[in-house]
Amino acid sequence: MVEKMKDNYFSMMKFCCLTVMLAYVIVDSEKSFQAISQEGFWLGLFVVVSTLYELLDKEKIGCLLAEIIFAIGIFVLFRESSIGFYLIPVAVLDTVVYFKLPLVVGLMVFAGVLFRPPDLAVYMIYSIFISVIYFQNHVLIKRYQDKLENYEQEEFKLKDSISDKDLHFKKKLEQNSLHYKNQILTERAGIYQALHDKLGHSINGSVYQLEASKVLIHNKPEQSSRIIQAVIDTLRESMDEIRFILRKEKPEHKKVALHQLQGLCEECREKYGIQAILRLEGEDKEIPDHIWEVILDNAIEAVSNALKYAKCSRLAIELVVMNKIIRCSIYNNGTSCETIVEGMGIQGMKDRTRKVNGLIDIDGQNGFRINMIFPLTSA
Repeated sequence: MVEKMKDNYFSMMKFCCLTVMLAYVIVDSEKSFQAISQEGFWLGLFVVVSTLYELLDKEKIGCLLAEIIFAIGIFVLFRESSIGFYLIPVAVLDTVVYFKLPLVVGLMVFAGVLFRPPDLAVYMIYSIFISVIYFQNHVLIKRYQDKLENYEQEEFKLKDSISDKDLHFKKKLEQNSLHYKNQILTERAGIYQALHDKLGHSINGSVYQLEASKVLIHNKPEQSSRIIQAVIDTLRESMDEIRFILRKEKPEHKKVALHQLQGLCEECREKYGIQAILRLEGEDKEIPDHIWEVILDNAIEAVSNALKYAKCSRLAIELVVMNKIIRCSIYNNGTSCETIVEGMGIQGMKDRTRKVNGLIDIDGQNGFRINMIFPLTSA
């Protein structure tokens, strides 16, 4: 109900003005009751048509034409009365608004002065008042509504843009994750191939020698013993070869994690124009694998949130390895916030950090900073 009244406030104000004007003319008139009734009837029709012009959306031109015809008819038929003069401003201003004419045309509301209205002062005050409320509704408020609509459209565009960037970033993260998985599978395939190529022949030979020694163990025990000893030596060499291959081929977890962090910074620079850097102080080999996993997961979440919400131009990931602790800071210079709303992303970072006995602090002043401290102990 309140919203409808707000939407139709100008129609109500216009109706009230015309009604007050009608009452003024009737009270101030010295004519007979019959003459006043005729004027009141036609003026009432004008009030109805003028009000419908404001309320209707499609039939405005019909109401406007009827309004102009009634205004001219009343002015001509009842020229000796002042009633027709008060209809000129309304008809003129409605015409200016409907056809979107220049505001200077609205000065024609004072054209009634040329016909010398009986009460010039009242006519001028009425014309000024009706011009002010028209200007307020159709110029000032209209401009405000247009700006509001533009702001809403920009807001929708920004939301769509953020959503598109979010989808794009998630897609890139999935692609990077798939790339790293493919790297791991390739490395595993290399290990399997190396084991097959280097160990397959010696193990098969050892099996054949053991079968031969089984046949000779009773008839030629010394020869059988030499064969068994040779098999033992071969297997020992094979075990040494396995250890060498695993040490050589096994990827270090820190290298994979560092490669992903560097990839995040590189993508921020190339795709989004953000000055992203990765700083590392201390011996990174001291960081356990389970800590690397938490740092990497939290960094991915923090960078993702920065791209979606922060509107930042700089981003930094800092890793400092000390004697007994590891400090990791992720900072961006984007939008600050006094009150931090903990969504699933921030809650997930806190849970991961606490599982490895770490501490996490989030500061939303002067940008956005996430500080994490991890103990240098085994899980």
